[in-house]
Amino acid sequence: MQSAPTPDTGAARPVADDLRRFLNGYWLRPENAFWMVLRSHVLAPFAMARASIDISCGDGCFMFLHAGGAFDPDFDVFRGVGRLDDVRDGHADMFDYVDEAYRPRIAAPPAWRIDVGTDWKQALLDKAAPLGLYDTLIRHDNNEPLPMADGRFATVYCNSVYWVERVEAFLREIRRITAADGKILLEIKLASILRYTLAGFRDVLGDRWLEIIDRGRAATWTSLTDRATWERRFAAAGLAIEHAIPFITRTHAHLWDIGLRPIAPMLVKMANALAPDTRRAIKAEWVDLFVELLEPFTRPDLDLFSDRADPVEILYVLRPA
Repeated sequence: MQSAPTPDTGAARPVADDLRRFLNGYWLRPENAFWMVLRSHVLAPFAMARASIDISCGDGCFMFLHAGGAFDPDFDVFRGVGRLDDVRDGHADMFDYVDEAYRPRIAAPPAWRIDVGTDWKQALLDKAAPLGLYDTLIRHDNNEPLPMADGRFATVYCNSVYWVERVEAFLREIRRITAADGKILLEIKLASILRYTLAGFRDVLGDRWLEIIDRGRAATWTSLTDRATWERRFAAAGLAIEHAIPFITRTHAHLWDIGLRPIAPMLVKMANALAPDTRRAIKAEWVDLFVELLEPFTRPDLDLFSDRADPVEILYVLRPA
């Protein structure tokens, strides 16, 4: 396994600048913004050579921001959400919603494009379409064979492999669509995250408290496991590891565990009910504050505990064996 590469100019961008761009898009969930900055910075040294595919691209906003795009301050992902009354008890996905009025306001376009984006939620693909990032968007369930030709892609990216139930078959499909000299970029969550959340204090906090915090998220991580098992899965799928770069620590996981998740639906309702000038002014102050609060946490090796602990996420750079 090779050592990590020297970051390119994308990774060398001031972290505060990137944190501000991501917070501008995700300001009401700042814990998600700093996690995405960590994902973006570890990914930056690896160019998305074409033909490229972003599997489970969602609404495309992460990859848009990773590619250097920027939203106008008057736009953020909370402008196009729904089902807010069903989020807490119904575990509804507020982002799985789109209407004809959804129009991302783009201040700067992405620096490059991606050939194909896939996701299983049509509403998210509809949101990704106007970003000017993807040439083609395809609705697809990753538990089924990928509808692409053998060896089509020079770059395959996915940050949601651990959501897939038939993960071994999915990894074989990823290998199949990757060119012989291509690369595969997988940002993988490890089961260690389950040790770094308040779920371990169920006997003190109670089931209802944890249900409010979790909202069913852990149940969606169907293939979550440890590092050794992931690496055995890769080998069984015919994938060789070129780099394995940890970038999310126990401290990051503790900070992210709750964040503003429980009150996000109420915050969205309140923010979207404000007059445009008032919303813009409050958002600007909010983003300024969270840039300062979160910048120290955007170091990929930051851990405030003294003992050693397993990482929470690893970027794997793989190639067909």
